[in-house]
Amino acid sequence: MSNQVMDVEVIEQFYESAQELYFERIEAELADVAPKLKARRGFMSDDTRISDLQGKDVPIVVGQSLMVFDQKLTAEERQIAADSQTFAETLVKRLPAHTSVAECYKVYNDALLSCGWYSESFTLQEYVTQKLTITMNEAVLQILETVVGAGSGNILNMVVSGIKDLKGDAKSMKVVETGSKKNRTVSFKAVPCYASPDGGVTMAMGALDLVDAKFDGNFLVVSIQTEGVKMFRSAGARKLNKRLFERKKERIYDYIDSFTDDLLVSTVNK
Repeated sequence: MSNQVMDVEVIEQFYESAQELYFERIEAELADVAPKLKARRGFMSDDTRISDLQGKDVPIVVGQSLMVFDQKLTAEERQIAADSQTFAETLVKRLPAHTSVAECYKVYNDALLSCGWYSESFTLQEYVTQKLTITMNEAVLQILETVVGAGSGNILNMVVSGIKDLKGDAKSMKVVETGSKKNRTVSFKAVPCYASPDGGVTMAMGALDLVDAKFDGNFLVVSIQTEGVKMFRSAGARKLNKRLFERKKERIYDYIDSFTDDLLVSTVNK
């Protein structure tokens, strides 16, 4: 057996052990709630869940995240990405209102890692802004470009198209804005999912969080004055290990079914 194969096996064993420890806590949370009987596991149906994404590449909104999908992905890959994001955003949604932005991203990243998404890169930068006017959608695209690269025009175009669709969908836009009105932070993530050159699945993320920023109406397109506002720019890329997701998918779906009632999810009408 080659050293490379042995290294892969050691890494896999490490992640499996870490995953087991992580889901011990999830099991404890689930034990405290009565199981909810549902027709299917995973994504919500009707107004609060998307029944499934088979055969669709439409954008979806999960909390304050806009997800867009490469047409090269299979229906199963899109569904895994959507369910993983819902799991992570549900955990963040359940944090106390005073939780710091840095802690929110730690919870978010740990959740995705435990769903089988290995982190290839992640940065979180904090600034206190001087006199500055920004538009959220333009700022997030600039952040995302640092992850996917200027040459990955197709990925950025997917996000641009998704944001355009989101602007015209009042219901989905309300989902994004609701979270920002419930706490001190105006937040938006763009999450493109696409086929990697090696045949795998990549989930990238570009996000902007503004603490104590004030906005009226559609903050994606309305310029925001940010003087003296604490701003966080975050970016990352993750690769899917499908086998790790499959190991714990029933627990992931149980958690979504039990706790996602107050996290709205919506397809974006194109």
